[in-house]
Amino acid sequence: MGECIDPVNSTTLPMTQFSSNESFAMFQATWAIALAENSPVLVVPWSDEAGRVAYVDLRLQPERMDEILEAREFPALGRMLQELNAMGSPWATAKCDRWVLDDEDLEAAALDLDFLGDVNFAQAGVGSYIDFYSRDAALFGSLEHHRVLLVRLTRDASQATDDPANALLEFTLRRCIAEDSEGFAITAFLYAVGRDAVDAEAKWAAALAALTQILLAAGGEGTAAAGGVG
Repeated sequence: MGECIDPVNSTTLPMTQFSSNESFAMFQATWAIALAENSPVLVVPWSDEAGRVAYVDLRLQPERMDEILEAREFPALGRMLQELNAMGSPWATAKCDRWVLDDEDLEAAALDLDFLGDVNFAQAGVGSYIDFYSRDAALFGSLEHHRVLLVRLTRDASQATDDPANALLEFTLRRCIAEDSEGFAITAFLYAVGRDAVDAEAKWAAALAALTQILLAAGGEGTAAAGGVG
């Protein structure tokens, strides 16, 4: 699901590609490192080809939140963007999206979460992603730091929510060029399922809030004293 490379198949790429799966009580969490020559690179700032949609720097201009369609339509995603880009946050965000899972992705999520035995449970699903990177210049450029961070994030997902069986979490590390500095960013994909659309939306929103706190805690503990990115 999503635009990210499949963590299960990521070991087929040359030495710059690694993956690991860990199933936890709270999220089913996976991570992958996508640094092959043909892997996508996140470039900040960005704009679409038509120039209708472009990057908004919420660190410097938080008042422009309303320009982000996803933040207006989905308050849970807006709150996440606000917290991750706040003054005291160790992170900056680059892109995000949210969508309703189609039948194929819903079945895949139900299979991953072992819900196929309960045909009434996974009737609807929501997916989202968010790209984020460290504001700290030294950490932004450190591959070793990000390898450790991926393991930390998947581990911390075990403490994320009291409703454990409804969310899939996928982290992918990718190259990033932010304001002419080269380093790394992480894409976090989140999928939640429920008995109906309202239930799935509520579970997604709760999991998104939990993920926000995981990121703030993990990033805060790893912040160094170097200068910032951007």
